[in-house]
Amino acid sequence: MHDVNKAAMRDMAKVAVVGALFLIFTSPSISYGAGHFVVAFQRQLSAWENGAGTGCLGGHVCRVWVWNEDGIPMPNIDLYTTWDVLMGATDIDGRAEIPIWTDDYDLKCVDGQGSTSESVLLMTTRRPECWGHYSFEVGFLYKTDASNPGEFDLDLNGTWNYRDTPQDDDAPYTKSLAYSGVDCTDYWSDQSDLGHWQTPPSYFGQTFVATGDRVVAARVHGVIGGNDLLDWNLRIVTFPGLVQVGTVTSVPYRWPFGWEAFWGVEDCPVVPGQTYMLQAWRDGDGMNIWRVNRDVYPHGQYYEGTTAFPGLDLNGHICCMNYGGLPDHDYNKDSKTDFKDICILAKYWSGDESSVDVAPPPAGDNVINHKDLAVLVSHWLTASAIPPLPASASNPNPVFGAMSIDNNADLSWTAGEGATSYDVYFGTSSPPPFIVNQTSTIFDPGTMAYSKIHYWRIDSVNGWGKTAGEEWMFSTGMPPPP
Repeated sequence: MHDVNKAAMRDMAKVAVVGALFLIFTSPSISYGAGHFVVAFQRQLSAWENGAGTGCLGGHVCRVWVWNEDGIPMPNIDLYTTWDVLMGATDIDGRAEIPIWTDDYDLKCVDGQGSTSESVLLMTTRRPECWGHYSFEVGFLYKTDASNPGEFDLDLNGTWNYRDTPQDDDAPYTKSLAYSGVDCTDYWSDQSDLGHWQTPPSYFGQTFVATGDRVVAARVHGVIGGNDLLDWNLRIVTFPGLVQVGTVTSVPYRWPFGWEAFWGVEDCPVVPGQTYMLQAWRDGDGMNIWRVNRDVYPHGQYYEGTTAFPGLDLNGHICCMNYGGLPDHDYNKDSKTDFKDICILAKYWSGDESSVDVAPPPAGDNVINHKDLAVLVSHWLTASAIPPLPASASNPNPVFGAMSIDNNADLSWTAGEGATSYDVYFGTSSPPPFIVNQTSTIFDPGTMAYSKIHYWRIDSVNGWGKTAGEEWMFSTGMPPPP
């Protein structure tokens, strides 16, 4: 009973201190700072999608999509040129379609809150020989903190076109589009036709190789028949295992076609260099989809259910990025969350020190305030003791330095004592990127590349911190002979 009374008094003391801290820290509140819009992707629409037919037809528009780190479209974002000409604003779905009549233009985002914005490459509808008939698409991701490590690969597939260059019969796009249903060197390569009707549980699929550690957006052109409107669902699965990665997302019932779907930056982690499948389906009565009638993407394959259709690809695209996680709440790295960490938080109160901004999005707003205090308190009050950090994971399988490992092998290890979960790091570079936090001691990396050195590390995690593991490595075997 004496120990119980001591524990009760200790918890009452914690509550009293927390109450005092709230009185000190929450008055007055100072609003702080805005975020940053990064360019997620940019591309020139190719012939079929632009309605160009076989001659100089088609549009002169730019479709713009703006969404945040939670995968939520952002309305009422003004779109300006870098010379401050207002071109339009996003609607309730974070979308804008801007008719373009001027010779040259670019775009940046302005939210009225002081956010900064990157700008896209200069675009033009006026170049020979189809003057006035070029269209583009642009995506912007809003980051709550400009210093967040999220980034996109904005190098180009193909050569960007300018007003003084003649038509090169190409349709360039940024490499952040891990998959695009067009040959960037051939403006006419996206000619499409309808697939075969699929009813749940069947689906339409496209395999692709991830170029970043997150999938954050994707677009397909689904239909009921002809160009009738509908909504549909999308998800990413491993391939060939078809195990769902992250969450399911969906598109609304909207005009026009080809609606963009979004994931939050923490919703759909993938391993760069690994093969996955984008699946699209519609609950209820099923759906049809437009497919490109040429093999424009050599690293993937179009599917209808489990049936592969060689020589075809999906009409659409998939956007990847690289992203980092939130900072740890153990600020002084002493393996526990306690009053010392709250004192460190107080030092930066109403400031902008990103290393202590631990409130998860959308509360993670680059200002240190009561939201971050609440995160610390939740970890402090739920602990009745200070347990040790977990022991390191051990006994890797494959063993360190192993060679000729099957490219479909799973990775496994012996649990570290006191660990409740594990942070898995895996990739073909050293140090390997973070992939996922999981409770299992077996990790399925999907189908690995042949003849490659793979690096991996397992960090043991519990409620009071983590213990970094050793970096291990192995190499996969040669591909089978033809």
